[in-house]
Amino acid sequence: MPGAVASSLLFLALLALESSAVQFDFKVAPPKAASASNPNNNLGNFGNNRYSTNITISGNVVTVLIDTGSTDLWVMPPQRLANFNDTGLSTAVHYGDGSTFVEGEIGVGAFSLDGGVTVPYQAYLYGTSEAGLDSDLDQGLFGLLGLGFDVNGGSEIDTAVRNKDGPEATWGQSVLSNIFAQNPDSSNFMGIALSRSGDQEGSADGSLTIAEYDPDYESVQNSPRLSQTPAGSGVWSVVMDSFKVGGNPIAWSSTVAGAPAGKTIALLDTGTTNILMPEGQIDAIYSTIPGAVFTIDSNIPLDFAIHPLDVTDIQTITTPDGTHNFTFCSNAFTEIGTIGQGQTDALFGDSFLRNVYTAFDFGTGGPTVGTPFVQMLSTTDATKSAADFISVRAAAMQNMPPELNPIDLIRVFNGSLNAADAVPVTISAPASTATGSSAPSATGGSTDSKVNGASRRMFAPGMAVVLGGFLLGFSALF
Repeated sequence: MPGAVASSLLFLALLALESSAVQFDFKVAPPKAASASNPNNNLGNFGNNRYSTNITISGNVVTVLIDTGSTDLWVMPPQRLANFNDTGLSTAVHYGDGSTFVEGEIGVGAFSLDGGVTVPYQAYLYGTSEAGLDSDLDQGLFGLLGLGFDVNGGSEIDTAVRNKDGPEATWGQSVLSNIFAQNPDSSNFMGIALSRSGDQEGSADGSLTIAEYDPDYESVQNSPRLSQTPAGSGVWSVVMDSFKVGGNPIAWSSTVAGAPAGKTIALLDTGTTNILMPEGQIDAIYSTIPGAVFTIDSNIPLDFAIHPLDVTDIQTITTPDGTHNFTFCSNAFTEIGTIGQGQTDALFGDSFLRNVYTAFDFGTGGPTVGTPFVQMLSTTDATKSAADFISVRAAAMQNMPPELNPIDLIRVFNGSLNAADAVPVTISAPASTATGSSAPSATGGSTDSKVNGASRRMFAPGMAVVLGGFLLGFSALF
């Protein structure tokens, strides 16, 4: 709504995850100043939905997604690759529930990553067909760099190579495996910082570093180690402790074999935009908020705060008769479905990872041989994020259609209320903003699809979601 500053609706939602092992102190890294000369500022941000880097493969520069949830490297540029060295092998790389995939020919060639890391002989997939990747290709993202594990059949390229040349063949291994093999005395880890577009608080430049830390976040080395659980799972999965909303625990039994009793498993995945969890847990979180209003005492210890921009999504929608457009706000938690079934209980994608600098250590090479682990350093200032949220959303709402309360929006779409008779919400600025703990992917977008689900999945007025004390905690095992 033009002129909107904030809403009379104050949504202060809490996800408090108690840590029975280690209580993390809340450490906020200082904002990192943007600099074109910063060699670590090498990640592009596509609307907070995708993060990319530039690679050179077989002499061709290609912009690719970075994905900690998979292992293989593939490219599919609009023009045929020059200098493609075809091995005669072909395979397909699948994602999520298997419906998204790319298939093509396996080639080899010299590889380099924006930032200077090189591999002289790297296997990769040259895509010839795909499913479910059109939107990425349309944005100019012509490939994907997997940053996961080669173990347990994690690489479909490596599997195809070993099936042909035998189990001892190594030329099909991943980019990271090749980089680490070139430096056997170095610790095998990478550091990732994801930026947030439209953020006035000053989020970090995006960076991907291998075998070194971003200089601005070197203190992450002092953070507790979150061990890969279950060990040997072949994914970046860690233990998540009890889940509470407003002090009330949400029942959540892990489906992962080997998960500690009473805990759940979360997979950290830069290739996933939102936070994915079972529908029952999403319902439990939002159904505890009568009328989508929930306030809490903010004087609580903090673990990892999540910026409110990362947990809500403003969207526009067109009425069935095409005569009116309205704005509404929806939660950014997404049902996980069968994705990762048996491997993880939740996927913590970019919505969470934007709020931390993360070091992913494979536990191989150098002095850290053992179980892979993750270390995280918070980059979100929980106090400043609430004011930042109001400023950013107010600016976005200036040029968006009027808002409706969720119940009225649903009535318009089920035919019980004429769009012409719907009364837009009048938004007033609150007398004061939340103080203390204020915090927690999808960015604002538009959709012409029909409204689905119960009103508790939407918030009214559209931009009026100021989240406070939205915190995540994890088990650190030493």
